[in-house]
Amino acid sequence: MNQARATKRSETCDECGARGVRIARVHQGVRHCQTCYKRLFKRRLCPGCGNFARLHVLQFGAVCLACECRKPCVRCRRTGRKIGKLTPDGPACNSCAPYFREPEPCEACGRPSRRLSRKASLGHDLRVCEQCVRSNHRTCEACRHHRPLTEAPDGRKLCAVCLERGEIPCPKCHQLMPAGRGKECETCYRTALAEARVRKDCSAFSSPALAAHFQAFGTWLIQRVGAHKAALTIHGYLSFFLEIERQWQDIPDYEKLLRHFSAGGLRRRLLPMRWMQESGLVTPDAALREADSDRRRIQASLDRLPRESPERILLNGYHDRLMQRVKTGATSLRSVRLAIAPAASLLIFAGVMDRMPPDQTALDGFLRQTPGQRAALSGFVKYLREEHGAEITLPKNDPDRTCRKRRKSLETELLELMRESRTDPESKQRWLCVALAYFHDLPLKTGRNVRGEDVTTDEKGMTLRIGGGDYWIPRLNSG
Repeated sequence: MNQARATKRSETCDECGARGVRIARVHQGVRHCQTCYKRLFKRRLCPGCGNFARLHVLQFGAVCLACECRKPCVRCRRTGRKIGKLTPDGPACNSCAPYFREPEPCEACGRPSRRLSRKASLGHDLRVCEQCVRSNHRTCEACRHHRPLTEAPDGRKLCAVCLERGEIPCPKCHQLMPAGRGKECETCYRTALAEARVRKDCSAFSSPALAAHFQAFGTWLIQRVGAHKAALTIHGYLSFFLEIERQWQDIPDYEKLLRHFSAGGLRRRLLPMRWMQESGLVTPDAALREADSDRRRIQASLDRLPRESPERILLNGYHDRLMQRVKTGATSLRSVRLAIAPAASLLIFAGVMDRMPPDQTALDGFLRQTPGQRAALSGFVKYLREEHGAEITLPKNDPDRTCRKRRKSLETELLELMRESRTDPESKQRWLCVALAYFHDLPLKTGRNVRGEDVTTDEKGMTLRIGGGDYWIPRLNSG
């Protein structure tokens, strides 16, 4: 608005082309000299406000400057804001006016910017960009605001307000706070922000019951994790409550939630579920949760094989037989899960060997790689014999082969640890576990319980006192 009313000298009139004349009016980006202004702008009633004003004679529906400035901003469409520029398309508010300027290079750094200004505190008269204007700003150690700082007598870097006024009572909670905080302390600010975001999210519900539940959950979350974390995370829980509203219009019992979201889905919504439990809205059932987890992992084992493939058809038949046993109470879902997983692995192994259904060669090869699955495969081997006529039997268990395989694995890990020669506590702890298992046939977990006072070190190794016995092992860096 100020730009439209301003007068300039030694300019060129865009209307008649006269140079070095006084510009009386800039209208929709066109400059008019005094002569053109009197010729094209005649005094008459404004159709907008009814007052007399000079209006353009060739423009249909022309209004006065006051009416022009009352129009919405051409960029953000907001009204009632101060006008920073009158563009050919309408007024632009102070916030949007810089976007209608041509970028100019910053006189300090050279970067193009639409927001160039001068600042006396920088010690020069250059027109600089926003980044250069704030080049001397840092975070105040008291109020945590980004401002020009001064070193205080105690060595802290403080803004001018905190340096001069120190601490003042918070207008809301009356607790002392750095003066640079302004109208509220950080705790009040975070709390107000979290509460505002909760209220905003409540407007997304069409069900008053769910809106009330979400409001109660937000209040509980602020108390449970603090206002700062609650403000950062509250939006992430909105989709969970919206899905509940879409399905049931209110919070259902635990079984329905488990059936719809699964145990893994509810585990990812730990805090909402904890609030529901503490509020008495749901009562978790561990047995139902474990059963759902078993079903999900059984399905994951089935999905390892492509649908309609020969391997999947075989595995589906075995799964159906096991589920019949579950219905009669002869077995449990956990046993089904433990049986389906190795069966799927055997079918994948046999498929690579192109031996379907799996024969003795495929079974023997699979058990050589994973001897620990022998017992878990017994039911599947029996199913292949009875339902598909496969000539296949479980080989006899060979404890010596299992022991040799274990020692080979431990030896490989020992060599790897020696090759890395790492001295961090985790590597040393792993060396104790593997060395005790390899040299003394102790369980791997034995080394985790060794205390520092139970270890005696010599030139070649170390002696460990465990359960009343002494066990010598070489040191990790002894080669």
